[in-house]
Amino acid sequence: MDLENNQGSHARHFRRVAPAWTLFVVGLCGVLAGGLLVYFILVNGNRLADPGDLLEEELPPAKERQTPLQPPKDDLAIVEVVDRVMPAVVAVNSYVPGSYFGRNVLVQSGSGSGAVISEDGYIVTNQHVIDDAAQIMVVTSDSRSFEATVVGEDRLTDLALLKIEQSGLTSIVLGNSEDVRVGETVLAAGNPLGYLKHTVTRGIVSALEREVRAAQSQYAYTYIQTDAVINPGNSGGPLVNLRGEVVGINSAKISGAEGIGLAIPANTVKRVTSDLKKDGRVRRPQLGILIQNLSAYTGDPTDQGVYISKVDSGSSAAKGGLKAGDVITAVGKKEVRYIAQLFDALLSYYPGDKIELTIERNGHSRTVTVVPEEAKTEQ
Repeated sequence: MDLENNQGSHARHFRRVAPAWTLFVVGLCGVLAGGLLVYFILVNGNRLADPGDLLEEELPPAKERQTPLQPPKDDLAIVEVVDRVMPAVVAVNSYVPGSYFGRNVLVQSGSGSGAVISEDGYIVTNQHVIDDAAQIMVVTSDSRSFEATVVGEDRLTDLALLKIEQSGLTSIVLGNSEDVRVGETVLAAGNPLGYLKHTVTRGIVSALEREVRAAQSQYAYTYIQTDAVINPGNSGGPLVNLRGEVVGINSAKISGAEGIGLAIPANTVKRVTSDLKKDGRVRRPQLGILIQNLSAYTGDPTDQGVYISKVDSGSSAAKGGLKAGDVITAVGKKEVRYIAQLFDALLSYYPGDKIELTIERNGHSRTVTVVPEEAKTEQ
């Protein structure tokens, strides 16, 4: 019993003393912890106070950091071409006489595009854009407006040359359309719908030497086919390759079909604009023959060449020895498979030049030389 009572008395004594020791130990730990914290702050305070140091430690070395993504090489080429070409693309707006509440005014009759081809203000566009216009206004890429005069126009190729009185303009380079290849990337630039200024679309050359006939005429020329989007208002704008050269002037799209646009080849543009600038008209050679595609004459679509239905008496063709029934197969060294190719080839010559023609007659090939006169202008 005593033992148990002694044990009980000792236990009661311990419970009275324990809280004081606990507080002492906890206090001592708190003092030590506080001291350590103060020491840590004093020694390392600068590093904690500078967030930039922490960020610098967390970032990888500069050479390992990811740089901003760059556009693919092909896209960069397109961007560079657009930057170089677009300042030379203009809007062409035509106006005709009209009335407004009984007053005589000029009303807009059409809108299209154009390309500056010389820094002194010569601009090429489509003839149908400015047809019968009483006033033509050109709006440049920097939104300046100029009244343009017509230097000359040619319905047969649907080209016109305009002039504005301004110098120091950014101009565009007319390339060699004979170097154009099917499948190469091209850009169509212009002002679709007349108000979406300086729009560019991307496509490829879909085909070459598409035959396009002039309205109410036996004349025909070849065009470049492209799937670059061409809409009303794009007429007269440039078709450009990735070297920044104009390979064609956009002229039309096939209605009822998607992705079939047509552009006048640059070589045709160069010849026509040169003549218009110098003479105000295109000086075409005239042979004095009535023609049709051989395939149309025979009914066989595989037949190639241009069939001569009639030779005018006294004409250069008659003097050169051409006869009805002959089939023209080449002009100089250029092969001729259909009418448009014949007129393309003839556009390389002027009246008075000697032209060598290869013909088929009675199953035999022969060469004749003609000296053409100047064709009467068709308007």
